[in-house]
Amino acid sequence: MRSIISARRIRFCLLLLLIYFILNFYIKFTDVSSIRQSIVNFKWHQSEIIDHQLCITEPCSLDSRINTIIWTHDGTGLMKYIQWIATRKLANIRISQLDDDCCIIKENYFSSSSSSPIIHKFIQIYIISLSANITQPSVCFTKIKQTANTNVTGINQIYFRRKSIHATILFQQLDLFKKKHNSHAQTDSSYFTSKISKARAIIQYLQNYFTTISFTKWKIINSEDLVHRHLTDCEKSLTSFLTLLGLNTSDTVLKNVLTYDSHRFIDDAIWWDQSEVGERILNRSIPTRPSNLTYSNDFYHLHGTRSFEQYSADSRQCYRDGTFAQIPSETVSNRKSTDSPNRCLTNSFDCRFSDIYSFDDREQLYEESNRNDYFSIKPIKCGFAVPSIFDKIRERFARNHTCETIILTSIINCYDNLPGTEGNIPSSFCYVALLDTKTFNALQPPPPQPQRQTHWTLIDLGDNAALFSFPAKTIETLKTCGQRMFPLAKWIIWLDGKAYLMRIAELLTQAQSSVFAPRHTTIDRTSAIEVNYTIERIRERETESPKNFDKFVMDIKRQEKEYIRDGFYSRADKLNLTLYDIALFVYRNNHPCNFRYLCGWHNEVNYFAYRGQLSVYYSAIRLNLIQHLHYLPRNFYHTFGHSQICSLAVPQPSPVQKNGTSPTGPELDRID
Repeated sequence: MRSIISARRIRFCLLLLLIYFILNFYIKFTDVSSIRQSIVNFKWHQSEIIDHQLCITEPCSLDSRINTIIWTHDGTGLMKYIQWIATRKLANIRISQLDDDCCIIKENYFSSSSSSPIIHKFIQIYIISLSANITQPSVCFTKIKQTANTNVTGINQIYFRRKSIHATILFQQLDLFKKKHNSHAQTDSSYFTSKISKARAIIQYLQNYFTTISFTKWKIINSEDLVHRHLTDCEKSLTSFLTLLGLNTSDTVLKNVLTYDSHRFIDDAIWWDQSEVGERILNRSIPTRPSNLTYSNDFYHLHGTRSFEQYSADSRQCYRDGTFAQIPSETVSNRKSTDSPNRCLTNSFDCRFSDIYSFDDREQLYEESNRNDYFSIKPIKCGFAVPSIFDKIRERFARNHTCETIILTSIINCYDNLPGTEGNIPSSFCYVALLDTKTFNALQPPPPQPQRQTHWTLIDLGDNAALFSFPAKTIETLKTCGQRMFPLAKWIIWLDGKAYLMRIAELLTQAQSSVFAPRHTTIDRTSAIEVNYTIERIRERETESPKNFDKFVMDIKRQEKEYIRDGFYSRADKLNLTLYDIALFVYRNNHPCNFRYLCGWHNEVNYFAYRGQLSVYYSAIRLNLIQHLHYLPRNFYHTFGHSQICSLAVPQPSPVQKNGTSPTGPELDRID
């Protein structure tokens, strides 16, 4: 009997020993501890793609760092606010994309410049699929409940959604359309019918669930409720939203950023992300254009030969690729160019204006965005980022809602008279002339005579109104920077002194694109041909200054060499792009694609030759935005030659009627 028991003990011990060796072998070759650690590590790595089998959604062990949790879906409109916060580095943000089982399939982590992602709090965003399975007791149901109720005491939890489910799904499709480039976006009714019922059930479930949890701080925010027409209302809404996210809105840096950027969120600036637009695309109910001048919803009619659907997708992509320019506080003053040879050949301000210091800086705008990220978080270097005298113009007009169309000109050293216009001037039109003191004095009527009738607001910028060693470079630069100086304007119209514009109100009611200018008077003039014409014009003007001529030609030849290397001229010729006459240039303000195009053109003018004619198409081609540029019909304008005015005793403004009444006197203003 004892021998039988002993034999059983021996077999049992051998079995235990075998199990031990098997476990040891498994641990040695699979390294379970490293797998566990890797789950923690990759959860914090920006843009890391997570294995679908590792179904993780709940906050990690360091969840005390979470300041606010936001639950949302793609296409709700939240990301334009998050892009702003991330670009301006106002907070740390982690975005977790969930699949239909609520497993994390992608994460992005964006850290602010003043904080470490290890020790500082962050905003957690969960992107929930609108086709997720949330029925009890599914994996997704369990994960949402677990994450929403775990260690969230004192944490604000927000459900960010649209009232319009149709618009949410439509914008998801438009964004997918752009991500896959040439693929077709599904916008037919049959496709949406199959999606709507599922999405409605998920949204209703989440809304009910989030409002029934009594021991957490829950709030539901509708994207439509954050849209306002007036800047003051928009600022209040943004301040309330940032406070809810846990940001200190009394902080000086955040207050300055809010003041500088808030106009980017008024309804006119975010038309591409409004629910009404999405619903109209689905219903095929684009509003007809009114016969009288109105700025309301005119973006519906600025898409040229493309469909409004494709135009909207382009605009959404332009925003995701980045439209937040550097602000003055983000620039470093008195920098030197990093290029070789040194770009500062004549005046150091000529190459550091706009915070463009190197070829790499210039190229950043043209880099394709990372498709694994939600948006670009690099601030763009353009648009008077370096503080200058023209900041005074912005300070004056930054909160002006009445000047909805700005007619802008600048005259330095008495080079031109004020441009002429003809026709009725609505009360929403404002004429602004930026002058140096010499020109300002020349345009004022002599004291003994009655004040001449004119509609221009003359602004004296002082003796140093020319930012550059060559005043003409200031004029070329100002063409692109109306959006910087007049952030609330709907349209910017640039007029050189030789331009004469007729029936402006009618022109804007007929516009079929968001950027347009007259065709060059020589109809076969192209970008490549223009190089030699420009050099010859400079030769005639600089006969007494060979040194200046050599400097101009060197800049132009450097630009030409780069454009040939890029294939710009051949692409422009293939597209049959004959030149603009940029003495008259019109663009829709606060348009995301126009912003990127004008930023690029601004940088070309400042980085290479200041002759805008040589680079007017370059950025549009590099950014694939050439469809936005159209020609101005010939019956709306004239052009004349330049005329010096300092010898004139009294300026001769063109006749004009304002609101059917006699024009008022000139408004004179000096900026010290």
